Amino acid sequence: MKLILYCVEHYFYNGVNTINSHRLILCSMLINFLHDGLEVISHPAHGLLAGKIADNIKDKLFVNHWLETMTAIIEHDDEQISHKAKKCISKTGMPMDFTLNTIPVAKSFEHAKAVFEKVNNKSSWSALILSHHLQFLYEDTAKNHAEFSRFLKDLKRFRAEVCERYKVEPDRVSELYKIMIFADRLSLILCQNQVPQLGRELEINTSIDNKKYFISESDNGNLIVKPWPFKDQSFDLTLECRLLSEIKFKDEDEFDAFLAKAPIKIKSWTVSRE
Repeated sequence: MKLILYCVEHYFYNGVNTINSHRLILCSMLINFLHDGLEVISHPAHGLLAGKIADNIKDKLFVNHWLETMTAIIEHDDEQISHKAKKCISKTGMPMDFTLNTIPVAKSFEHAKAVFEKVNNKSSWSALILSHHLQFLYEDTAKNHAEFSRFLKDLKRFRAEVCERYKVEPDRVSELYKIMIFADRLSLILCQNQVPQLGRELEINTSIDNKKYFISESDNGNLIVKPWPFKDQSFDLTLECRLLSEIKFKDEDEFDAFLAKAPIKIKSWTVSRE
């Protein structure tokens, strides 16, 4: 039974109904408060789930360098700053609600540079896809930070250079990025236990092929996505999370210590067309 959900350490979108939304909530690791403790999901685990979702998209949407695209999707939330730096534990010892735990622009800039450099060291194609995401996340945030703004402007020039290198049209890359937007949002919905019950639908977003996507739960517990963007009639997804019986902590160090020893639970879903 889920009692309440907080986000501690994850970037997600408020107003996800359109691909062009730029409203950003800054918070940290994904935490579901359960009746018997906490369910904690890391950034890399969320990214891996997004990659699994993207890898099931119809073949007709694929382009060359798909593995490099997957790298961008899987690693887009890596290189997060530490819990201690983010001060994710409140004075009462509870993991802080995202409304109380905003991240300074300088820290967001630090994350953006670190994750871009990590991905770019693997492949400029991967960094090309990721750069779209960083632009999406931080365009508004960076307006009042000169160095951050220059970084984003440099990313625009970087995208032009990579498109020329790979002989690909920028519009095609933008379409490919929509797969990332779709997979990222759907992963967050699953991580946050947000799929509604009783057959009700939740909007995922408007993304692939400029279509609006919805998710619901069928009577047998399978997850239904409409319209169907995947290559198979059904597929399974798994995600690792950690379970904590404690819900209050002295500080971030104690939280990290409990988390390191916490048992791992595998969450699973079947996504099907019907």
